[in-house]
Amino acid sequence: MRDEGGARGKAEGAERWRLALSAFLLALSLASCATPTRPTGGPDDTTPPRLVGSVPEAGGLRVAEREVTLTFSERINPQGARAVSVVPESGTPPEVEVRGRELRITLDSLRESTTYVVTVSTDLRDQRGVALREPITLAFSTGDELDRGRIAGRVLTPSRGQPAAGLAVWAYRADSTAALPDPRRQPPDYGTQAGADGAFALEYLREGTYFVVAVDDRNRNRRADAGERFAAPPRPLARADTLESDPLALYAAVADTLAPEVQRLRGLTDRRLAVRFSETITLQGADPAAWALADSASGASAAVRAVYVDPESPQEVRLESAEPLAAQPLRVALVREGAVADSAGNAVEPFEQTVTPAVRPDTVAAQFAAFLPASPLPADSAQTLRPDERPGVRFTLPPDSARIASLSVTASGAPVAFATEPLADGLSVAIRVAPEVRAFAVGVVEPDTVRLRRYRRPEPNETGEIVGRVTGTAQSVLVEAVPEAGAPFRAVTDAEGRFRIAGLPPGDYRLRFVVDTDGDGAWSPGRLAPYAPPETVTFADAPQTVRARFETDTGEIALEN
Repeated sequence: MRDEGGARGKAEGAERWRLALSAFLLALSLASCATPTRPTGGPDDTTPPRLVGSVPEAGGLRVAEREVTLTFSERINPQGARAVSVVPESGTPPEVEVRGRELRITLDSLRESTTYVVTVSTDLRDQRGVALREPITLAFSTGDELDRGRIAGRVLTPSRGQPAAGLAVWAYRADSTAALPDPRRQPPDYGTQAGADGAFALEYLREGTYFVVAVDDRNRNRRADAGERFAAPPRPLARADTLESDPLALYAAVADTLAPEVQRLRGLTDRRLAVRFSETITLQGADPAAWALADSASGASAAVRAVYVDPESPQEVRLESAEPLAAQPLRVALVREGAVADSAGNAVEPFEQTVTPAVRPDTVAAQFAAFLPASPLPADSAQTLRPDERPGVRFTLPPDSARIASLSVTASGAPVAFATEPLADGLSVAIRVAPEVRAFAVGVVEPDTVRLRRYRRPEPNETGEIVGRVTGTAQSVLVEAVPEAGAPFRAVTDAEGRFRIAGLPPGDYRLRFVVDTDGDGAWSPGRLAPYAPPETVTFADAPQTVRARFETDTGEIALEN
């Protein structure tokens, strides 16, 4: 006998299951349609948005509408509104709105017979975060013609001449050098941005002369603020006209003119004190006589045995007293100007402050820290020294006579005479070995081992040299041979402009020339306000190839100064 009720129940259950499954799949489909997601599979999108249209059109004349619409090839990120600037500026900033693929810019008002320049910086991105590679510039005029003045150039780094991409480039109208604009206090008349290759073009300028600068305007306030990278022009005025002129080279750097400030003093042990500054500092010689310690109550002085900078705390100068200090207020004074400075050479002024030394006894002795110069080579490999390099050893604390006595130099297993010289950090010593000793080892005796580092000086037939003559300036010129990696090799021109850079390992070098006007042995970036030009820096167009045993002659190199 058939159970019709049971069969009917099973059929109804199956139908309910099919309906539930269909409803679930429909809901899933609708959810996937409602929530936009990044497509999976295929290559990543690296194509930036393109400008495909504008109202008014580029180069439009007799424009009367205050709204400008830029249409791109794809939807853009809403933050793109921050990428827009318009010159000339008015008292009220333009309203900028992002709508899908469009940027809508509404100006407060329009001046008669005026060229307007709209710039979209590389801060503009699409919805996937792909940014413009180069800024976009669009111009239109409310009159019968466009201004056609142009100033172009590149923003570069002064050390290797590489592109300084993304910096803002500003132009200020200036008819003479008598009263140049101050970029720290006033907005520019025109602006653009350096592209990925450092190139820039200020276009649609009114013909005339301009003060042109580059600034890393991170806060987008259109002012040059302290601490921001900047580039001052080599000459105060550049002419904007319709003729092709020599490109302007701007070299960007940070000008540090502020001396480090004392932040606090603290006691480390009963013989060690730490003086912390507002930035990384260097010692201009670790001379204990530059410092003075005295009991605050009695005035009794305490001798300073050593001064040093621990690389683990580069903002601190540490003082080591000759004898344990009492845990009571102590006056600490820097008595010699110039003994402490930052990396830019800004010296700390003499000062006096009070600290209470720590009670903890000083029981730590100086230990081996590292061989110098630093090298990634394995311990059993010989480190090749450059012509201007000396080997050395750094300790964890200022070395005493016993630590210095633990040093040795050997060649082929036999002792070699050497001398030591303390270095400015107060922790390291350089080791002088006679130049005829080409291969040797420096040893440091530790309680349970002997540290060893082998060094070698290249033979003359293993290296080459670059020679040449600089013309066009009577000033001393710093010449650097910049290798593909590592620090440059340096020379200075003689009275006739000749130079010779010897001891170069074979390879390609790019030559850098600095007209060292102030004689400090380094390039100086000048000043935006009051304006001071940067020192002339230039790079050879092509690399120089050095071969062992050969002299590479560059011939005469003419500089503009």
